[in-house]
Amino acid sequence: MTTIRIVATALAALLATPASAVLTDSLTIGNAKAISLGHAVTADPPGIDAIHFNPAGLADLKGRQSHLKVVAGTFAIDMAFGDYDPETAATVEGYRNQAYYDEGYYFNDALNSKSTTEGASLMLPVFGMTDVPILLAPLGGASYSPAGSDITFATNVYSPMMVGFYRAEDDPGRWIGQRMSFMQITYFSPSFAYQVNDEFSFGAAMTFNYGGVGFELPFRGGNPSIFGLGELQATTLDCANTDTGNPRPTDFLCGGTFTPYEELGYLAMEVETPMAIGFNVGLLWRPTSWLSFGMSYVAPIPMTLEGEFTWTSSDSWLGFMLPLAQSSLYGSLENLVQVLGYSLPDTSTVTEGKATLDIEMPELFNLGTSIQVTPEVKLNVDYKFSGWSSWQDLPLEFSKPINFLRLAEFVGESTRNALVFPLGLEDTWNWAVGMEYQWSDQLALRVGVEDRPTSLPSGGYTPLLPMGSGKLYGAGFSLKLEGGGVMDMGVAYFKNSLDMPSGTSPLGNDTDPLNFIYNPFFGTDIKTDLSVLLLEFSISQPF
Repeated sequence: MTTIRIVATALAALLATPASAVLTDSLTIGNAKAISLGHAVTADPPGIDAIHFNPAGLADLKGRQSHLKVVAGTFAIDMAFGDYDPETAATVEGYRNQAYYDEGYYFNDALNSKSTTEGASLMLPVFGMTDVPILLAPLGGASYSPAGSDITFATNVYSPMMVGFYRAEDDPGRWIGQRMSFMQITYFSPSFAYQVNDEFSFGAAMTFNYGGVGFELPFRGGNPSIFGLGELQATTLDCANTDTGNPRPTDFLCGGTFTPYEELGYLAMEVETPMAIGFNVGLLWRPTSWLSFGMSYVAPIPMTLEGEFTWTSSDSWLGFMLPLAQSSLYGSLENLVQVLGYSLPDTSTVTEGKATLDIEMPELFNLGTSIQVTPEVKLNVDYKFSGWSSWQDLPLEFSKPINFLRLAEFVGESTRNALVFPLGLEDTWNWAVGMEYQWSDQLALRVGVEDRPTSLPSGGYTPLLPMGSGKLYGAGFSLKLEGGGVMDMGVAYFKNSLDMPSGTSPLGNDTDPLNFIYNPFFGTDIKTDLSVLLLEFSISQPF
């Protein structure tokens, strides 16, 4: 593995989450009607946000209308770290009983501890990674249909994906991510819908999108086998008795030591693209006054994100590397590996350079029906497809190699400046059901539920962002205002719990003794609870 693989792993877990839920995959569009009905709106498109859900629904918007929206939410990941499994506990205890170092050398701050996220961190244009206590975003758009015309034109500002969090500086969960965010903002979406006849309409939208990814990750080894280095220094190398006036040939290995549970380096990266173009299309058929069918398609959006990365080596790592790099043996090895086309780690305190990430937001396909069961009750049902199987690989490029990347070349984990990380995500199909009750001529009440399955393959869970399958529950209301305006409010809640016993997460608590690079909770039981609460509010009115 490599530091680049750390990047890839972090992004893999983060970017894989849209098919799962949680501040992703339409949740932060800002449409109160949609979340109230569990996103079962393909055949009952929700106003200006029909641009995203089904552009054909724009045909229902007549005259000139403004649409103002606010989305707010909280996002929390709670983790509970248990004890070591018996085999790992015996290994650590064996090293501790040798008493070569004081008790602090063996301290693991994540053992039998709890972690929680502090708030949201958003990757914003111009500002980059920005910490906020809660998610809060004002959005909106406008539509226009000339009098007597069958065509409606519209544009909208919305966020199909808004996910991010940060943790306290001393939170034990920081080893799996101190700060992370993924943002997609559609800032311009010229759209139209055409009412072919009383029963049929179709629509299309061209979307201009900002995409940004940012994260900060303190890195530790986590593997108790690293204690073997300290044992070697304390016994065979007898590093406690070095004499600068009478150096020994092996003293270059005595510069310093480090433990599995301390920071070896800190990786920070922000990449973005100001414009990526997408397309949405939709159809709407209403054969009777009480029945409608809808279909919509969101085309895949390719994105090339560019930015910068920084790797900062810790004092512990540099203390070990400096004497090693200054030895004559190291110089000879460097000359040899260069002949073979490789290079050894150096003693750089900070490595900075350009970073590039190529991704493609997957295609979405939605089918739905809306049935007016009684004059007061309307039932919506959707069936949806997300094409995440296109994410089989995640290609990353860096302008400069990082020390661990140099080592990884020897085992074929990467090239010096690039890594293609296998993700193996899977396509998902899911259902959604919503019901609206017309309480009065002015007031309608709504409830909904949506099944949100994970796109992660079995065995691919990680505490980085523990996104398993779950249900989204929504509720809300619509109130007609004087002058033809409409006010909508909706609330949605999602919760997911995962249990990852020791050795079940290759990117978290693996027990493979050869897994040194990105396995911060080696041999430790992990339980996670992820919860999301969203509140969305909108006002649409003629102007």
